[in-house]
Amino acid sequence: MIDGEVAIYTVLILIGIILTWEWLRNKAFFEGFTDGVVPEYFGKYFPRRYDVVPGTLRETDGWIRNPRYFEGYMDVQKLGYKGDFCRVIEKEGIPESRMVACALAGQEGLDSMTYRSDSKRAGMRFSRDDYVRDVNGDGLDDYARILKIENAPNDRWEARAIIAGISRFKQGSDITDNTPPPDIRDLLWFFEGAMVWYRFFDDMEDYAENTQIRIGGDASVDETPHKTVTKGLGFNRAPTADADVKPAADQYLQIGENPKLEFDSTVQLRQLRAVSVWAYFDEFTNNARIFDFGNGPGKDNVFLGIEGRGNVASAFGALSERPSPTDKVCSTKPAKEMSPQYYLMTSDANVDEWTCPGPEPIDTTYPEDEEIPTDVKQTANLLFEIWDTQQRKMSVRVLDAIPLKQWVHIAITTTDGASFRPTWQVYIDGKNIFELPGGHVPLKSYVTQNFIGRSNWEGQSSQYQNADERFRGAMFDFRLYRQPMSAAKIKKTVEWGKKKLGLE
Repeated sequence: MIDGEVAIYTVLILIGIILTWEWLRNKAFFEGFTDGVVPEYFGKYFPRRYDVVPGTLRETDGWIRNPRYFEGYMDVQKLGYKGDFCRVIEKEGIPESRMVACALAGQEGLDSMTYRSDSKRAGMRFSRDDYVRDVNGDGLDDYARILKIENAPNDRWEARAIIAGISRFKQGSDITDNTPPPDIRDLLWFFEGAMVWYRFFDDMEDYAENTQIRIGGDASVDETPHKTVTKGLGFNRAPTADADVKPAADQYLQIGENPKLEFDSTVQLRQLRAVSVWAYFDEFTNNARIFDFGNGPGKDNVFLGIEGRGNVASAFGALSERPSPTDKVCSTKPAKEMSPQYYLMTSDANVDEWTCPGPEPIDTTYPEDEEIPTDVKQTANLLFEIWDTQQRKMSVRVLDAIPLKQWVHIAITTTDGASFRPTWQVYIDGKNIFELPGGHVPLKSYVTQNFIGRSNWEGQSSQYQNADERFRGAMFDFRLYRQPMSAAKIKKTVEWGKKKLGLE
């Protein structure tokens, strides 16, 4: 009897030794394995599931996946490889039920939602900028995302992770990820100082979480999930073979911080220190505006757009003979006839330190009754203005800065975040091409007519000038900042945008 017990204990000890050796051997072997590689031991006994896999939208009992958030394999069981399939799900039509749930490796056919986070209703916060990483170094992958820190002055953003526990993501366990991946670090940099950020990649949300939007003319963006390249948000484009382009002539956006779509306390124009946007002009419509915020035509306006209907090479001769965008020269071409009152309201004549920033107020548009040659490169003058009540305080005009039918990145920034007479710089595609010392900043914050793709002067015309027309083309990555953008930040923004637009 004793010999039998000894034999049994001996066998158990040998089995224990073998299992320990197998565990240590495989641990040494697969430590550091990445997604897609299943190690010998745990891949055998804890395989990935085949009943819950990537690419599915609907799950059981009315649950659906939200494809705008993370979907992929993690290691929340400490298996040593990413075998647990995790995704963001919610009850259809009930966004407050949103949560992160994992279908655990080795549990084929069992409940795929037992390992989960709190729901949005219970306080779990979500962000489109989410990722997974072992933040606390315990061998388990944590779910992280960029979040706005509540009650922080002037908006502050951090990468925050909810920690993976033994049986679920730990409730209320959010910690700061101080070493996020490089792409997340770039986004955190972009968030610094942002008052408004519409990406127009696959949604029409303000990522700065400060404004809401009203859509005019059924403007829409292609919301296909998981795409890697966008065409941006189209405005008033002509019909094409592309299914996502709807013919229209009245598309624009109106934004604001409250249901009345006003700017007042959360978004204060007097704090504006930088603008960044990608634009594509299908056509140079008259005085087309990328944005125009104000209280009506000629009342507290801050706007960015083009001058007139653009230029062509023949207007000043060969492009090589034309003035540089930074040359401050006055044209000798006869000016249009206009009244002193109109000239005062529509020129730099009412700025206390007036300089001639370009050919003003002459007509640089191509004659309407003459067809533009197809082989001539068309451009438009960039126009950025700041008004105080009914007085134009600053007009920045850059000759030939905007190309036709080509994506262009425009960044306009001050060099000083505190001064009320700062130097303004204009960057085109990441290059500083214009500088205006002694400029102005907006003085009013309460504005009620805040348009993207539309002018406050629309419908206003006179014997001297036609009415402003709607922007025709597309926009992407529209941002307003309450602090200056550095040259490095602008360069990184251009690089990020080129990837999203497929321009690399």
